[in-house]
This record gives sequence, C-alpha cells and structure tokens, in this order.
Amino acid sequence: MARTEHLPPQLIGRVGALAVALGIGAAIAQHPGVALADDDTTSASTSSPGTRAADTDRAAGAASPTRRTRQQAVARSDRAETPLRPRTRRTATAADEPPRRPSTPDPSPAVWALAGAARRELGIDPATSTSALGTEQQLQAEQVAAETVQTLPVKLMKRVLRAAWTRTAEREYDSIGGVDDENRARLDKAVDEYAMGAAFQQQLLDPMKPTVVAQVAPPHTWYGNDVPGSRILYDNPDTIYRFTAVNKTSTYVLTGRFTGDMPADTTFSVLTGLSGTTAAVLSARDLQIDDDGRFRITLSGDPAAPGEGDHLQLTADSTLIAVRNTLSDWNSQPPMELSIERVSGPRDSLFAQLGGFAIPGIGPAVSNSRLLTTLVSVIPPMKNPPRFLRGTLTAVVMALGLRREATYIRVATTDPQTGERVAPNVLRDPARNAEFLATQLQSAGYFDLADDQALVITVDPGNAGYFTVPVTDLWTITGDYRDEQTSLNNAQARPNADGTYTLVISPTDPGVENWVSTGGLNRGTLSLRFQDLDAASQETPTVRAVVVPLAQLATALPPGTAVITAAQRAAQLAHRQAGYDVRFAPFPQ
Repeated sequence: MARTEHLPPQLIGRVGALAVALGIGAAIAQHPGVALADDDTTSASTSSPGTRAADTDRAAGAASPTRRTRQQAVARSDRAETPLRPRTRRTATAADEPPRRPSTPDPSPAVWALAGAARRELGIDPATSTSALGTEQQLQAEQVAAETVQTLPVKLMKRVLRAAWTRTAEREYDSIGGVDDENRARLDKAVDEYAMGAAFQQQLLDPMKPTVVAQVAPPHTWYGNDVPGSRILYDNPDTIYRFTAVNKTSTYVLTGRFTGDMPADTTFSVLTGLSGTTAAVLSARDLQIDDDGRFRITLSGDPAAPGEGDHLQLTADSTLIAVRNTLSDWNSQPPMELSIERVSGPRDSLFAQLGGFAIPGIGPAVSNSRLLTTLVSVIPPMKNPPRFLRGTLTAVVMALGLRREATYIRVATTDPQTGERVAPNVLRDPARNAEFLATQLQSAGYFDLADDQALVITVDPGNAGYFTVPVTDLWTITGDYRDEQTSLNNAQARPNADGTYTLVISPTDPGVENWVSTGGLNRGTLSLRFQDLDAASQETPTVRAVVVPLAQLATALPPGTAVITAAQRAAQLAHRQAGYDVRFAPFPQ
C-alpha cells in the first residue's frame, strides 16, 4: 500500500487514460452497433423502432404558429462565440496537411455575373456579411479534426470501413446490380467524410468543456482553410447540424438568436449514450423568443421549475445536445447564432476528457454518485492530448460505422415491417422511423435510372409545414448541392394548382422547373423528410413515384407544369448558390 500511495501523478494519469480508453473500446465492442456489416445473419429490418420515438413524439404535438419576419440584424451578440472576419490560418503542419477539396473548373464570367446579380437582388454584400457558424471554437474544431484524420489509427479504420461498406452495398443493392462505377468512385470520399465526422465527435467527449460545433457539413473553404466534408447517413442540405457535450452533473445555459426570417424548423434534442438515442426534444415553436430573436435554454439534471423558462432536463446517460436548424429559404433564413456556457459542476478531469461519462454503465453510475464524481475529478485533464490518442479515440468512434452504414442503407432497401427487400424506384407514404428524429416523417427508397429516364414524384404535404426531396448516393450522403440542384424543398419548388408538388428526379435536365438532379448518378438513395407537423390536422403527407422515359415525361406531369429555359435554369442555380453562400460568408474568399 505504501508504494501505491507514492505513485507519481503522471503514472496515475497514464493509467487512468488507458483505463478510460479501454473502457470506451470495450463498451463499443459490446454494443450491438458494432456487429460486422457483412454478417448475413443480421436482420434486414432496423432495430428498436420505438427507442427514439417513445419520449419525443410529444414535441410534434403543437401546431406551428404563424412565422414572423425580422430584418436581418447587423450587430452580433456580445459572446465568446462571435463570427469572425476572414484571415489566413493554417489547418495543420505541412506533414499533416489535410486532403484538399477536389478542384473544380473555374466558373465562367457569366456564372459569376449571375451569382453577383442574385446577391445584389437579395441584399447580400459578400464584403461585409459574416456567418454565425464562423466562430473561433468552430475554426479550432475544424483544425483539430483535419489533423486527427491524418493519424495512423484513423487511416487503418478507414480501410476497414471501405471493405465493410463495399460488401454491405454489394449485398443490399444486388437487385440493381450492386455498386456501379460512379458510386464506387465516391466510396473513398464517403469514408473520408465519415472519418471527419468522427473526429468532430471525438472533440465532444468532454462535457466539462462544452463547445458548439457544426458538423455533418459539406466541404467548404473559409478563413484561409480548406475544410473536408463531414456528411453522413442521409444528411439534409437544408439543415445546419450543431452538437455540444453535456452531463447531468453540470448546469448549462444555451443561448442563441434567430436573424432574418424564422427557419422552417429548429429542434434541440437530448441524446443519450454512445448510440445517440433521443431522450427529449424542445422545438423552436415552444421557445420563448424575444423581439430581437434571442432565446435562452437551461440544461441540468433538475426538472423544470415553474416560471423558470425554457429548460431541458438531463438524465444520467445524457451525452449530447443535437441542434437541427432547418432552412427552407436559404436566402432569407441564415443560420442562427448559438453558444453554450457551463455555469456550475465539478472541475474538468481526465475521466471527462476521454469520454468516461459516455461509457454505458460506467458513465451513468458516476453521474449518479457525488462521491464517484468527486473521485474521478481528482486527476486533471491533459493540457494537450497527444494526436495519436485523439486518433485512437476517433477510430473507436468510427467503429460504430461498421453497423450504422448497413442499418441506414436498409432504411432505403428494406421494408421495416416485413424485413423483405423493396424494389428500386418505389417510395412509400411517410412514416416515423426510429433511426431518424421522431418528430419527423420519412419516405425512403433507392433509384436506378438510365440517362433517358426520370422518377416523377408527387408529394401531398398534408399537415407538414416543411418537406424536402434530397438525392444521396449509395453511401447515403449528398453531393455538391451548392452547384447542382440535387435537392428541392417546398419553399424552393413550385406547387401544383391543387397544393401538391410534382418533382422530376433524373440524371438529365428535363427542362421543368421542379427538377432534382441526381448529380450525374444513375443509382442512388432518397430520404424525403416531412417536418413542422401540425398535430391538430389529420391530413398526413403522401408520396407517389413512377418511372417514365424522358420522351414521355409530359404524359406524367400535371397540366400547367412550369417549364424552364437554359437561361432561367442558370438564374435558378445562381439564386441557390447565393443562398448557400450565406452559410459560409463572407463568400467568395
């Protein structure tokens, strides 16, 4: 015992770090989400259909109020997370330079002129506009993530994912001949983006140092950095995804501000454990928002007190707050401002830094015990965690992708009720799916189209205030939705006379206004989302889909379908690009 008492703190710290890392690895290894993706005995249906829905359906119960419009504010809030002005910044050392975004041909002067005209029409000044996403914490997180994905553990796990995803896709898409050349060429990019997402998640393990980090984002260039994409699992081009770590032992204050028009939908979800099960949801429709668009949400293990205001109660296994800010009109609905502050709780520790509170069983036990919380707080965190350790933890997080990718592919290819394979080019009426936010409805499927074919989709939005039709590849991620119209939502599309919407999905431009490009893909996946649901209405959304040759497209379209010229298409795309650029303003840099 005498020798143990005199062990140097550095050794105790190393032993503690190893114990926590091994604990995370063991917990994930035993988690059902880490079953090998090529296990043919795995059920084709998605698991735990009621897990996320049970406690979150109530958030869909309130009818949406009338949207209100505000002038986009020029002044920014007085907080640490303030949007920055552009400056030169290196993302890594020369030896660890992250892969740059594949170069694209310079746009023609005509395209630049159209984009400039669209910005002037919308009142957007690229010289003075700044995005609420461009905070110091965000830029730091992007730099760390770009360095982390270059480590050996991440590179090795990427090889494992490539092999597993390929075998999964060949099996799940066997009815359309498996993975074609276009999608095979996108596999490396898909795995790279999954790794980048895991590198962001690794930074969100410590709830004692919460930061708001945007991820599930496309590749972008700003502030002198080329930032790789982090899109995964049917990402929505309309949604800004932000995450922050939380824990029951602490109290937090989440503050934000809506500028411009109110977004189509915004939700704050309490996630639990490593698998991200939703425990509670707070919708923007239920927020107390002042005349300047500001709001304040408290988070703690205590229930809401009368008159306390907006509050989310944290459970012992709460790990993250996921914020989905869905923008239907990209030009008038900028991303909201958002920051978090931990106002009370135990001091930071090595246990917290290495994700100890996220370990199933161990994390909740410590959270529920004041004594255990005090004990794990004895060992302080590392000032600068070694990059190899960050890479190891990121690789462990990536291991969840062995099963998650297979599960999400089956959302498109398999009937969840029967477990049987569904045919391509078929979309069922929207329903709740446990793998998505339970306050949404989804209609998922996959397509197989020749260059001279189109998938004509008719959508009746019913009681949904928002819906979107995005194209994703066979790996379930989007492509370049800034420069290609690979998605349309109800604010961007033109409705039919009866209030329904007809959209044409095809590799070739059919000359109709409501065209959703496949981005050059002949095979891909679809996940239509329906949000902002009015629970007081019984008119649920419906979806119909039919494949037609482009030569016979007119016979499948309703009377009065808007056609479009090449010049009008270019203007439509320029309007889209101008709205997208608001997210990463100032643009171009």
